[in-house]
Amino acid sequence: MAIAVVVLAGGEWLERRRADTAARSTLRAELTVLANNLRTEIEKSVDLGRGLAAVIAAQKGITSGSFDAACAQLLRDEVKIRNVALVVGSKITFNCPLGPNRGTIGINLRDHPDQWQSFERMRRTGQPDVAGPANLIQGGWSIIVRIPIIMRSANHPPVFWGALSMPLRMQGLFAQAGITDASQFIKLAIRGNRNATLAPEVLLGDPSVFAGDAVAVEIPFPDGAWHVAALIPPSKLGPESTPHLLTLVAAITCAALFFVIAAYADRRQRLESEANRSRDLLRAFMENAPVAMYVKDVDGRYIDLNAEARRAFRVGDQPYAGHRLEDFFDQSLSSDLLEDDLKARAGEVVRTERNSKQGQAYSWEREIKFPVLDKQGQVIAIGGYVFDISAGKEAEIRLVRALRAAEDANRAKSEFLATMSHELRTPLNAIIGFSDVIQREVFGPINNPTYKGYIDDIHQSGQQLLDLLGGIIDLSAVESGRIEVKHEAVQSADVLADCRALAEAMAKERQHHLDIVDRAAGACLADRRLLRQVILNLASNAAKYTKKGGRIEISTRDDGATLTFCVIDSGVGMTAEEIEKAMQPFTRLGDTMRAEVGGSGIGLTLVKRLVEAMGGHLNIESKPGQGTRVEVSMPKPPTGGVNAA
Repeated sequence: MAIAVVVLAGGEWLERRRADTAARSTLRAELTVLANNLRTEIEKSVDLGRGLAAVIAAQKGITSGSFDAACAQLLRDEVKIRNVALVVGSKITFNCPLGPNRGTIGINLRDHPDQWQSFERMRRTGQPDVAGPANLIQGGWSIIVRIPIIMRSANHPPVFWGALSMPLRMQGLFAQAGITDASQFIKLAIRGNRNATLAPEVLLGDPSVFAGDAVAVEIPFPDGAWHVAALIPPSKLGPESTPHLLTLVAAITCAALFFVIAAYADRRQRLESEANRSRDLLRAFMENAPVAMYVKDVDGRYIDLNAEARRAFRVGDQPYAGHRLEDFFDQSLSSDLLEDDLKARAGEVVRTERNSKQGQAYSWEREIKFPVLDKQGQVIAIGGYVFDISAGKEAEIRLVRALRAAEDANRAKSEFLATMSHELRTPLNAIIGFSDVIQREVFGPINNPTYKGYIDDIHQSGQQLLDLLGGIIDLSAVESGRIEVKHEAVQSADVLADCRALAEAMAKERQHHLDIVDRAAGACLADRRLLRQVILNLASNAAKYTKKGGRIEISTRDDGATLTFCVIDSGVGMTAEEIEKAMQPFTRLGDTMRAEVGGSGIGLTLVKRLVEAMGGHLNIESKPGQGTRVEVSMPKPPTGGVNAA
């Protein structure tokens, strides 16, 4: 008898144990469904935010009115969304509805550590982020869905522009996930963190659930994990008999199955409804976009055209679905567009710019064509944007024409100066020659000293004018490209020897001490005649702008790849601004000594142009009152020598 009692008791214990295991398994399945429903509702909010973020990125931003209009419909149809905020950079710029959220405008999320951790994670990864439950700036707490807004352009990498921030109402979220209804039949609770720095707290239900022998299911989030837990009803823990146990298990299984099927059907219906709303919202933005937008299938048949595309392609109100490129464009353009389609179908983003020659709405256009991929990365469609760049291109063409006109005018000026200078030199040579004869009294003495002074002035003025015309001729020849440069290996000693007599005469006339030193004793690649003119011009400037008794040095230096000629004086010197001004043609500096010396103001300009024409480099260092150092660096000839050109 005792053995029978033990056996029966053991069997009852085993039945109760199996009943408990079955009840826990069933309850865990129910909680798993609720947890999945909760994540599904959050993911739907993420998908809604993606659509709105894509429209804002495509339009390179959004106005306050357009943002409020888009969000108003979103908030009206989706009760679980508390509000929608637009964050530009890290500052809250728009918030809809504005009334209860007005105080958030202008707030920088960097100043709120409990908000910034999630925002920075989203900005760094470029992917949507779900945070919370988190304390809201405007009060209260909720789960916050954040969607990044990435700006893309033809010639630059993607750039993070801002984000959409959508706090979710907890009660609305629990209700749409079916948790509120389930809590009426089973004793359940949800525990989680408001942020990573706080201990877990109960967000829904009785905290005592977690103190008992509860069944719990984890809901992972980026900021930590939530747990939804429930207690098994006492009536399900101890069946009085095996049939009763089997009946309870069957009832629970059927209920769970019915609950799962009902939840799945409800979820499917909500997803379809949400997809329809998202499609309508995207369609509204697409229709009102100021750029032509289109979508076609992988076989090249048009699926959708927005209003601007129908206008640009001259489609009007005629049906376009199913049509191909050749139905809208001529054969030449269709061939080019078809090549771009093939590249997009292969997964490439194609950017093109073209001049429309078939009389369409855009005379110049820029097109971005891209593949549309499914979750497996397969191309399922081809999308594109077409921008009207006619105004910018026409402005560019006008600018190029104006530049060419300016170049032609400058060339005509140089040719005019060269021509007129040649015409003036002929009578000047006669004036200088006859005045020189009279000045030297070749045919008899001039008894009146006043006349002798006049003839000296005539001869000096004619000589100065002849020098000026010579400089203008040389400068015009350089600017018009008519100067002939004969490149050859020129010895530094030969150039200094060519310049020595005239340089010594100029120095002696003004009582300067002159040193001519050939430290390089090598050759450079230059035109000997032009290089001699450059050195003499620099020596003349040094002599004129150095007070009597000054020092002038003309020397050479070997710099490895170049040979440098240096002209150094102890003259009046110049500031950096005066050096830049002196390099401009027909410009003279205004101090007293320069006014006494006179001149045309083209000496340094001519030197610079001649040096550059020979392939050299001119460098000027000067300080007021400390003199000037001018260096002319010329390349050395190649090892094998150079032929005259």
